[in-house]
Amino acid sequence: MPALPQPHRRRPLAALLAATLLLAACGGDDDVATPKSVKVDGARKTGDRAKATAEAIVERPLSIAIRVSAAPKQRVDVSWAMSCPKTDTGKDARPTGGTYTVTPPNFRRIALPKRTIAFCAVNAQAQLTRSGRVKVAVVASEKPKPKN
Repeated sequence: MPALPQPHRRRPLAALLAATLLLAACGGDDDVATPKSVKVDGARKTGDRAKATAEAIVERPLSIAIRVSAAPKQRVDVSWAMSCPKTDTGKDARPTGGTYTVTPPNFRRIALPKRTIAFCAVNAQAQLTRSGRVKVAVVASEKPKPKN
């Protein structure tokens, strides 16, 4: 005849099960949102050596990137500039920028300053080398807004 479980041995298992259910019901911290990359601004132009410009202001940036596409497939000249002041009212003493040539589709991250940043102002231009359609977008993820 098999041994029946003792009533006092069931209590720790029941307590463990109840604690697990309570933790699962509580879930994660709803106040903390996972940052997602979103298109902040975008532009599209068509024509001979078409040039599209996207401008954006990103508050509390975690990452910033430039996305470029073209049709028909061809080389695209991209130029960008970024200014990231430390405070909302300040000016950036060292704005950054650059140029590069790509054959889209292309997604390129821009390095952020390694210091406190209030916001970043970004300008990105993409120009075709021939005739067609060009699209440029500033893509960014932001830190969640602090709760008061």
